[in-house]
Amino acid sequence: VTLPSFAQSKGASEKPMNILYIMSDDHSFQTISAYDHRFIETPNIDRIGNEGVVFTNSFVANSISGPSRACMLTGKHSHKNGFIDNAHRFDGSQQTFPKLLQKAGYQTAIVGKWHLTSNPTGFDYWNILIGQGDYYNPYFIDNGKKVQIEGYATNITTDLALEWLENKREKEKPFCLLLHHKAPHRTWMPDTCDLGAFDKVKFPLPENFHDDYEGRIAAASQEMGIAEDMDLIYDLKMLKDGQESRLKKTYECMLNRMDSLERKQFEDFYAPITEEFYKLNLKGKELAEWKYQRYMRDYMKVVKSLDDNVGRILDYLEDKGMLENTLVVYTSDQGFYMGEHGWFDKRFMYEESMHTPLLMHLPKGLNAKGEIREMVQNIDYAPTFLELAGIPVPEDMHGVSLLPLLRGEH
Repeated sequence: VTLPSFAQSKGASEKPMNILYIMSDDHSFQTISAYDHRFIETPNIDRIGNEGVVFTNSFVANSISGPSRACMLTGKHSHKNGFIDNAHRFDGSQQTFPKLLQKAGYQTAIVGKWHLTSNPTGFDYWNILIGQGDYYNPYFIDNGKKVQIEGYATNITTDLALEWLENKREKEKPFCLLLHHKAPHRTWMPDTCDLGAFDKVKFPLPENFHDDYEGRIAAASQEMGIAEDMDLIYDLKMLKDGQESRLKKTYECMLNRMDSLERKQFEDFYAPITEEFYKLNLKGKELAEWKYQRYMRDYMKVVKSLDDNVGRILDYLEDKGMLENTLVVYTSDQGFYMGEHGWFDKRFMYEESMHTPLLMHLPKGLNAKGEIREMVQNIDYAPTFLELAGIPVPEDMHGVSLLPLLRGEH
C-alpha cells in the first residue's frame, strides 16, 4: 500500500510521521506539574510539553471513560458514534481514525485499557485489559486470546508497548500506537515500590472542599463526596477484622489477585495506618479531611508510577532516534476532582471533570512552542492525526484538525 504521504507534500526525503498517543484514565490536569505544582512533580509528562506544546484549555466531549474513548476514535460526538454511556457497546464497524491510517499503510496498535465492550477493529496488533482491568497481575486479551500477565498494570502496559515497537511491527512503515493506561483510575492501588511515597506530605485542602452547594440542587445530589461516598476499605484500604463496608468484598478480591509477597508488602504498609485510624474514631469534618489526605496520597503514588513509565517510552524513542519524526501526545480520558467541592470522580459537569491535560511533543516541521490557549476537544484528535499523515479528513467528523495550531498559526 502506498501512503498518500505526508512525505510527498514535504519532499521525498522526509519520513512519514509516527504517532504515539498516550492516554491515562482519570488523570487530572491539577496533578501534572506542567499545569500545577501544588501536589506533585511529573518530570516525564512535563518533558512532552517542554519539547512541544501544552494546551491550557483542553476539554472532553463526554467526561466518562467509554464515551470519551469513542469520541476520540471517531472524531464524533457521542450521539453520532452511538456510545453514549458505559452500558453501551461500541460499533466497531464504523469509521475510526486507526482504520483510515491502516488503509493508508500505517502500522496500528493499541495496548492497555480499551473499555468499549466490543473487540478493537482497525488495529494490526491489540492487547487490551479486560473491562476496567486490574492493577495487579491483570488479564489481557492478546489479539483475541485471554492471558494473565504477572506484575503491575502500568509497568506491563509500557512493556507491551515497547515490545511491539521493538519486535512486533514492520519497521519500514510509519506507526500509530495507542498506549492506554489504567492508571490512575479508582481504586488507586500503588505499585509496591511506591507504597511509602507521599505519606509524609500534607496536601492543601481546596478552598471549596466543604462546599454547602447552596442554590445548586443537582450538585448537592452527586454521589461522589469524599466524606459520604468514598469507601473506607475499597478506596482507602482500611481493612480490619470486624470492620465492614459496602465494597469490602470487592477490595478483598483485588487483594486476592496479588502474589504472596505483593500482598504481604501491601498489608504490612497499610496495617499500622489502619490501626491508628480506627483508634482516632474521627467524625464530621475531621473524618472528611483525613479521607482526603489518604485519597490524595494513594492517587499521587499511582501518578508517580505513570510518570516513571512515560519516561521509559520517551527514553526508548530518543535512544532509537525516533523523536524527530514522532508526534507524542499525552492526555487523559477525562478530568477528575481532587477534592474540589468535596468530591472525587468525574461525573458532574463542572470544569474539573471536563478539563483534561493535553501535552504534545512535536516532530520536525511543527514549530509551535509553549502554551496553546485555544479551546480544543478530544473529537479534534482524529482529524489532527489524519492530516498529519496526509489523509483527507472525512466531512462527517465533528472535530477539526489542530495542525494549524501545532504549526504556530495562531
